[in-house]
Amino acid sequence: MSYRKVLVFWLPLALSWLLMTFEGLLIQGVIGRKPDAETQLAAFGLLFSLSVLIETPVIMLLATSNALSRDRQSFRMLWRFMMSVNIVVVAIAALMAFTPLLDFYLGALLKVPDQIIEATRPGMKIMILWGGFIGYRRFHQGLMIRAGNTRYVAYGTALRALVSGSVAVGLGAITTLAGAVTGAIALILAMAAEALYTYFVSRPDVKRLLETPLAAGKRALTQRDALRFHLPLAATSLITILVSPVIERGLASMPDAAQSLAAWPVIFTILLITRSGGIAYQEVVISLNDNEARHRILRNFTIRLGLALSLITTVFAFTPAILFYLGAILQAPAHLHELALIGAQAGILLPLLTTLQSYLRALLMLSHRTGAIYRAIVGGFLLTAAAVWGGIGLGWHGILAASLGLTIGMTGELAYLYLSYRRGHAALRLHWQSSVAPSPGN
Repeated sequence: MSYRKVLVFWLPLALSWLLMTFEGLLIQGVIGRKPDAETQLAAFGLLFSLSVLIETPVIMLLATSNALSRDRQSFRMLWRFMMSVNIVVVAIAALMAFTPLLDFYLGALLKVPDQIIEATRPGMKIMILWGGFIGYRRFHQGLMIRAGNTRYVAYGTALRALVSGSVAVGLGAITTLAGAVTGAIALILAMAAEALYTYFVSRPDVKRLLETPLAAGKRALTQRDALRFHLPLAATSLITILVSPVIERGLASMPDAAQSLAAWPVIFTILLITRSGGIAYQEVVISLNDNEARHRILRNFTIRLGLALSLITTVFAFTPAILFYLGAILQAPAHLHELALIGAQAGILLPLLTTLQSYLRALLMLSHRTGAIYRAIVGGFLLTAAAVWGGIGLGWHGILAASLGLTIGMTGELAYLYLSYRRGHAALRLHWQSSVAPSPGN
């Protein structure tokens, strides 16, 4: 395996994450051109972050199916596991949309202004099936990635971005729907289209698994095994997403709460674009790291990739490019530009930290030590919350405290992940020894 093969394997996955991020940017651009843009941008940001929070149990189904689906027995068992998790997620979304739970969460807990809560409510009703579509899609994407078909993942995301962009622009041009409602319709239709596409393109990989019997001497995978592997990953996703409500609660306490809540989704999306390649790198390491030689290549690639992504972020945040994006492309209200500039400049290390984090998480997953990932993210979450609220208490602006708090929290998490990996390196060697099938990229 060469650096070029790692790049070819990683690039479609990175493109997939990048397209998902651009989806949010395009929708924000449509909302920014509609009446009451400030309130609707804040509502769409809360709607999206809450929907992602609800879907956290299914996010890591991609890693679970990638790591554990090996034959007919394991696939069938994991498929039932996936459907059970999806039903739970959809039920939670329905409760949030049609009961006072939304008022309690946004009002009593986050202290979001009433007009923004009311702007968020209709979109939540539209997004009920969002988590179910995502769970189905990510489970089957894990199968495709394991088989080396990463390009199909990128194609599916391109389809999703095309659908969401077309729907958002069309509704924005020909209807008077509120911006957050327009965004919710675009998101749910696009996710349904991608889930349907994933069903069709993953059929050959599913067929291959169904034709592969359980190897002689191998123990059948059980629901308990899947739960033991997946639960720490799901908890990790949940705590990662809970960072957003912590930050939003801090921003809601600022004197300029409406402006800060409107600016933060824009900043977070900018940073997510530059972090997307690092997020996608986790699946590369899970799929390709099956011997010492590949391990060294992937380690070196990790460092180069992380530094390159942070350099790109620095150039964007400290040149007129960001002002061009905010004004000419996004057309965000002018009074939000300074806040967005501060947040982006304070977060330039996040792409490097994200890439290193993905690398170490993947190594721990291969070692079946997902509990260490959970402990790391708990520590990172507490450190982030302390940094954000401590910064606000010291008089920093909430946007600056948010970006620096994320950086501090991820640094602490990364330190724990590294120490955990070093203590359990022998478990990774056992994984290499037990790898009997060639990995994608051979």
